[in-house]
Amino acid sequence: MAKLTPMRAIRLKCLECCAGQRLEVRECLLKTCPLYGYRMGHRPKGEQFTIEDNKNKN
Repeated sequence: MAKLTPMRAIRLKCLECCAGQRLEVRECLLKTCPLYGYRMGHRPKGEQFTIEDNKNKN
């Protein structure tokens, strides 16, 4: 079984929310959801680093 990464877990949660319908995940309108930008299984464009990365730089 493949390792469950945080991005994969988010994708699976979005699929669960949309009753397993991939098209519904793509067309999701719930922009207030904290997972909205990650729903397609990757980081949103323009996000260069995570909060943890920023803490390590200081």
